[in-house]
Amino acid sequence: MEEQENTTTQPTKKSNLKLNFVFNFISQILVLVIPLITTPYIARILHEEGVGQLSYSLSFVTYFMLAANLGFTIYGQRELARCRNEKQEFSKVFTEILLMRAITTTISIGVFFALLYGVGYGDKYNFLILAYGIQLVAVYFDITFLFQSLEDFKSIAIRSVVIRVISLICIFVFVKTSEDTWKYALFISLATLLSNLIMWPSGIKRLTKFNFSELKIFRHLLPSVIIFLPSLAVTVYSVFDKTMIGLLAENPDYENGCYDQAYKLNNYMLLLVTIISDVLAARNNYDYSHGNMDEFRRHLKFSARYVWCIGVPLITGCVILSQTLSSFYLGEGYDKVPLLLSIMSARFLASGFSELFSYQFLRVLHKDKLVLIGTIAGAGVNVLCNYLMIPKYGAIGAAIATALCEVTTMLIHAFIAYKQHFFKMSELITPCWKYLIGAAIMGVSIFFINKVIAQPLLSFAVCVVTGVVIYGIVLIILRDEMVSIGLTKVKAKLSRKKETPTE
Repeated sequence: MEEQENTTTQPTKKSNLKLNFVFNFISQILVLVIPLITTPYIARILHEEGVGQLSYSLSFVTYFMLAANLGFTIYGQRELARCRNEKQEFSKVFTEILLMRAITTTISIGVFFALLYGVGYGDKYNFLILAYGIQLVAVYFDITFLFQSLEDFKSIAIRSVVIRVISLICIFVFVKTSEDTWKYALFISLATLLSNLIMWPSGIKRLTKFNFSELKIFRHLLPSVIIFLPSLAVTVYSVFDKTMIGLLAENPDYENGCYDQAYKLNNYMLLLVTIISDVLAARNNYDYSHGNMDEFRRHLKFSARYVWCIGVPLITGCVILSQTLSSFYLGEGYDKVPLLLSIMSARFLASGFSELFSYQFLRVLHKDKLVLIGTIAGAGVNVLCNYLMIPKYGAIGAAIATALCEVTTMLIHAFIAYKQHFFKMSELITPCWKYLIGAAIMGVSIFFINKVIAQPLLSFAVCVVTGVVIYGIVLIILRDEMVSIGLTKVKAKLSRKKETPTE
């Protein structure tokens, strides 16, 4: 038992944070790379109609998954991070949250099947929705929040490597024709279930014995519901738009096919902006609960600079290269995707800063009700704009609605965060000028390169490499703090390697 109690000992702070970023990067980059490999294949095999049917079906299942999770992932990470050095309390809180979520998951599954066999979701969607429904069962076994609370992103990264490679192989082996949409949905769902199951052997080792009579399961319900409501609002403008396209657009499968592909590509790129959010949120929870306010502020400033550094050039590159990207990546039939990508590129800054103000700051301060204000406002803007624009403009109207609601949410969260008087907003905004200059010079360069090279794949590859190099050189010339720190650390490591043989 003593060995079990030592498994959650707090690791060295600075090295742990760096390693967490590396492992989280590996995990998230797989989330980015695997779909990047499968999407062109699926786009050509299932075509825009098949992709649209999958998108519409998954949108329905997502509502039930959200109700099953009920905010327990974010809430569980926060609560366990607070007591991770108290072994019995940690194990007790984990068990309480797990049991409470099992109740909400059972209710959600019951309603799901009642609707499926009672009224149905449409003949061509019922089986796809049932295949995706396996992910509801997977919610029972999801203990990712335990590893996040312990800042053990290594285990999460290993799981991602194994499962995503398996799902990749299955998709290429078994999904061969446009009739195989159900196979795609099935393999994605089974991969989700398996990825949750394989975390249990390692997770159980992190726990210790406690008195089961002390369990108070329902004390976690109300706080989780408060966290759930902003998540519900976020779902309105990340999933409900696909449902509304299916209900309101003139050609729903085609419009959803284009919108889904554009949204996926946008999300792949957005991962580069939000990749640090989980790591910093876990650390900020720990620092705040232990009174490390200077470190807390430093991480917020770093996060803001990171969002500017990655988000600004992403917007520039996406607007200029969206046509080229869509042409070689998706092939024919997705004519609306370039414009959709350009409109959605506003999310790179809006979503990045919204995560900073809400997930990395306000939630850490237990200001969940204040987070709800911004997300509800954004959801309201989204639903209204979708209702007004989708019937006339289809997917383009949905993309505009998504961009507007994300900007609305970010501005409200920024205002609420500013009113906490924890930091000066100018500290977060001032660094942007260097990134704007770098992105502008980069944008001019890749614009002309893209015009000169006719072959789409070659043009995109050359533009990306050239753009990154030019952007980096400009930031070095401007002596950007992030680049300077990075170069200093690289030089220091190289120097130590050279000195090692002589020691």
